[in-house]
Amino acid sequence: MQFNRITAIALILFSCGAMADVPLTKAELLGTWQINKESVNSDGSNARGLNTTWTFKEDGTLEGISEENDANARINQLRAVLNYSVDNGKLVKQAAAGRSKMETCAAIEKEGAKMTLKCPSIYFFMTKK
Repeated sequence: MQFNRITAIALILFSCGAMADVPLTKAELLGTWQINKESVNSDGSNARGLNTTWTFKEDGTLEGISEENDANARINQLRAVLNYSVDNGKLVKQAAAGRSKMETCAAIEKEGAKMTLKCPSIYFFMTKK
């Protein structure tokens, strides 16, 4: 009985450690990131492919540009400039342009030029350009 309890506790601790956030710095974010896909699932399943870039600038602004290749799209390009900061190793950014609401996003995986960012309702799978 004691062994099963210890095993269960060890598995819980191991699984929590595997989900730990990767702390970010502003220096790591600076530059342009290609958002390859977005998904509501952490494993990227049922993802939607995107042609979007986020450019993090030194002045605390993030420029997002989305381009649409669909001939029937209402607009070909959407551009937004948002404010951002890095606080306790997490990205804090405006939820939408022109609004004061901020949202916190955490890097759940970062390896070289690839990063998975978890925002309140969506995961972004990104590559630094």
